[in-house]
Amino acid sequence: MNRKIALGVSLPIFAFCAAPQAQAQDNAAENSVAAGDEGLGAIIVTAQRRAEDVQRAAVAITAVTGEELQQRSVTQTEQLASLSASLQVSTSAGPYASFSVRSVNSLSGNAFADPAVAVNVNGVYLATPTVLHGLYFDLDRVEILKGPQGTLYGRNATAGAINIIPARPRFENEGRVNVEVGSFDRFNIGGALNLALADSAALRIAGQRVRRDGYMSDGTSDDVGEAVRASFLVEPTPDLSILVSADYAHQGGRGPGATIRERCELVGGPAGEACFVADPYTGIADLAALYTAAGQAVPTRNQFIDGDYWGLALNADLTTGIGTFSFVGGYRASDNSYVGTGTSWQLRERQKPEQYSAELRLASNGEGPLQYIFGGYYLDTSMSARAQSENATRKLFSDSFTELTGWTWAAFGQLTYSLTPALRLVGGARYTYEEKTSDSFRYTLANTVGPDPVIPPGPVGAPNLSVVASRSWDRVNWKAGVEFDAADRSLIYANVSTGFKAGGFFYGPPAAQSYEPELVTSYVLGSKNRFADNRLQVNAEAFFLDYRDQQVSFVKLVGNSAVLVTENAGKSTAYGVELESEYLAADETRLGLQVQWLKAEYDSFSYDTIAPPGASTLCKVTPGFTVDCSGITAIRSPEWTINANAEQGFVLGNGGRISADARARYQSSFYADTSYQIETKAPGTVRIDLGLGYTAPDDAWTIRAFVNNVTDVVTINNATVNTSYATNNFVGVNLLAPRTWGVQASAKF
Repeated sequence: MNRKIALGVSLPIFAFCAAPQAQAQDNAAENSVAAGDEGLGAIIVTAQRRAEDVQRAAVAITAVTGEELQQRSVTQTEQLASLSASLQVSTSAGPYASFSVRSVNSLSGNAFADPAVAVNVNGVYLATPTVLHGLYFDLDRVEILKGPQGTLYGRNATAGAINIIPARPRFENEGRVNVEVGSFDRFNIGGALNLALADSAALRIAGQRVRRDGYMSDGTSDDVGEAVRASFLVEPTPDLSILVSADYAHQGGRGPGATIRERCELVGGPAGEACFVADPYTGIADLAALYTAAGQAVPTRNQFIDGDYWGLALNADLTTGIGTFSFVGGYRASDNSYVGTGTSWQLRERQKPEQYSAELRLASNGEGPLQYIFGGYYLDTSMSARAQSENATRKLFSDSFTELTGWTWAAFGQLTYSLTPALRLVGGARYTYEEKTSDSFRYTLANTVGPDPVIPPGPVGAPNLSVVASRSWDRVNWKAGVEFDAADRSLIYANVSTGFKAGGFFYGPPAAQSYEPELVTSYVLGSKNRFADNRLQVNAEAFFLDYRDQQVSFVKLVGNSAVLVTENAGKSTAYGVELESEYLAADETRLGLQVQWLKAEYDSFSYDTIAPPGASTLCKVTPGFTVDCSGITAIRSPEWTINANAEQGFVLGNGGRISADARARYQSSFYADTSYQIETKAPGTVRIDLGLGYTAPDDAWTIRAFVNNVTDVVTINNATVNTSYATNNFVGVNLLAPRTWGVQASAKF
């Protein structure tokens, strides 16, 4: 297979492929405007806790319909990155997913850590980043909000928020079924059945089954799972709506895979560059024979994921004379077991997180110069986890037990006042209080072995590290802004907003085993516009971010144990511009473009570790292994990201429609790990997807063939450095999918 790493992109590709921002529809069909004589359709979102046209919302939002997600075969969280130029999603071992938006991300990789993006399903916040499987089916839309959303979304929305909104029941009998087959023995089947039980009550049941072999040679990076969701909607009066939903999902298979990169001079290549030691899609387990030095052999135990996820949600809305009262209550839980493979170790872990949450809001009805939203929020969380680490010789060297509980409450409000019909002032604030309690300990069972061990001999079999502590934090987030309607279809806005990510714990000495919240202040100037008789949409936003007290995890010597610690070690500045445009050139021709230009640099970033980064690091390393990466571009922060798409339709005489679509995503190079070794640098890449489909008259059924990653480009998604020894000469990297192809078919009834 002819695979290559693309290092650039030519402008003609993007002149041909312009990617439309996919449209989100409100749950009531009458609130959406179809494209056609009126131009581009209205995009109704609830990102600001009320239904509104996205062009009237003074916040950067990308909205994607469920139909678009199905067409793109989105079944895994990492695939969300293709939807927005500002979003990156990385995976490594097990069910974890880490988000990055405009350089704000989560670098705290321990079981106590919180995410940087607030993910919400049916309005319920997901407190744990391991419970995102089995969500991407029968959706109305996905909303991606960029920049801190601390006022309306609270803690852990420093980078932004993602709202996953399932399709609501409708008061009519209907259904659909969809099937997809393709490369790597892909076979996906799903569907939904909607039943009108009465004039004001409806039930919707949806499910999916996903099967795909791994694209790594050892069978990893596969996709295996099942999910089902049931939703019941009742509207006993015109002013009252109650939606109850329950869902369950199972994740199986091998989980994310990885391969190994080294400095090229170590494998017979040119100096100063990084090379794959074999075919890029050769899994770590199949590379074990290349690493025979004591303690540096690659583990070969088969990895797996076995996770169960379930949840309940209640959404109730009551319209009154003073506004609409909304209640969102939720319960989420999961039971995950997995074995994940690193470059010189394996991690066996079982996690059982559980959460209860409730939010009550009052939103004004849209009349008068003053609009408001007030609310209160409560969250109760707990997590039980056990993790075992072993080295390549199958020697277990640590065993940890984690019991973590927490609760938080918040009160918030946001006001919008119209000084004139075209000029508005916006102000909001949120107070959050939270407590966390840890009752956790870690055994040292054996010392790491290797050619150059950095951990001195120590006691074995004693719980030598424990975290038995409680901490509390409180914080006020706020937002202030101005909005101006420059024309009927032109909005100009500017605002300042803040966000914070919760503090937490790590295994360390009693005097230092917790870290503080990290903070973000964002300054934006944006504009949203429709031109050319509503056929051209141009949205742009310039942003500046002050990112402080960044939580960073790294391996450090604590006593005589190598421990993954988390410290507030970073401060950075980021600025840039994001552009999203869509053009309805003709009724059957759509073009669009998303561009993000980003400059992000660490003002200060230093930490102490048990072993220095490899010789190729950009950081300054001093004796004692103090690593200083100040002045370097922030990780996972490519300077340029461009999404582009084009769709051309042809209406046939029988009323059917043929459509051809093309998508491209360019991402410039970036570093994927805080070691800043050349092996962790992801080169710039271009990925191109093509599709050709037919839709029968009245949309009765569709069929579509596709090829994704047409040029079979190798794309690095994440990197993990071997930090077990003083000599770090190889790096594990996670890759996005190679070229894939398939056929999708769906039918409605």
